[in-house]
Amino acid sequence: VNSVTIGKSRLNLFQDHLMLFFTGFSRTASKIEAEKIKRLSNKNKELMKMQSMVGEALTILNEGDLMDFGRLFHENWFLKKTLAGRVSNSYIDHVYDIAIKNGAIGGKIMGAGGGGFILFFLKPEDREKLKKGLDFLLHVPFRFDTFGSQIIHYSDGAE
Repeated sequence: VNSVTIGKSRLNLFQDHLMLFFTGFSRTASKIEAEKIKRLSNKNKELMKMQSMVGEALTILNEGDLMDFGRLFHENWFLKKTLAGRVSNSYIDHVYDIAIKNGAIGGKIMGAGGGGFILFFLKPEDREKLKKGLDFLLHVPFRFDTFGSQIIHYSDGAE
């Protein structure tokens, strides 16, 4: 594990380029991941390209044009979809297409595979346009947390 160190103002700027949406469904990833594993030996070119994107992304985050990060997201999305047939589906592809038409530069599915959440990269001035375009999905506002994992306990006092 390598730490990613980004200054606070740069991190805030980066966050302003991201929007997270809940797709409305989730599935377990085990079947999707099993299919990816079966196909790994035939996907060396794609995997090497994806690995090379990590260094490029880190450079962009620290000093590059953030729009290039969005373009990496987009390129990575299409590479990831080649790894297994069930990485995406017609609904997720439809959501992605709508997002691109409404200002997103790239996106990434997150969660249990084939569903869960989808994160989009966009210009901050396009946030409202994207939110309106994807008004059939739940927009989930978020900020990065610098504290790491924490245990949260709720008690209604009736113990």
